[in-house]
Amino acid sequence: MVSDLAAAIWMYTVGPWLDHSSKFTRTGTLGGHHLLLLIIALTGFLMLAALAVLTDNFTHSTPMLAIARNVACVISVIALTGLLALILMALLSRLLFGPLRP
Repeated sequence: MVSDLAAAIWMYTVGPWLDHSSKFTRTGTLGGHHLLLLIIALTGFLMLAALAVLTDNFTHSTPMLAIARNVACVISVIALTGLLALILMALLSRLLFGPLRP
């Protein structure tokens, strides 16, 4: 839930810059769709927050609530995929090309 909220805040503050800065930074917004990513992250957060209340902090569940929890987790993974890809590409470029400054 925390990472969904962080992704939503991140997309709200720097999403437009990530969309228009370069093709590399567009990776963080799933190809330049920061508003869609903002909506997806907020949806995942709100679903998980509601399910936390309904399932007594995820300790008691019914089959329908378990399906809803799994759907919310998939939505959260989709929201965080762009950020994860951006971080991995930055680390890989650092590994391949070394330090950027002498």
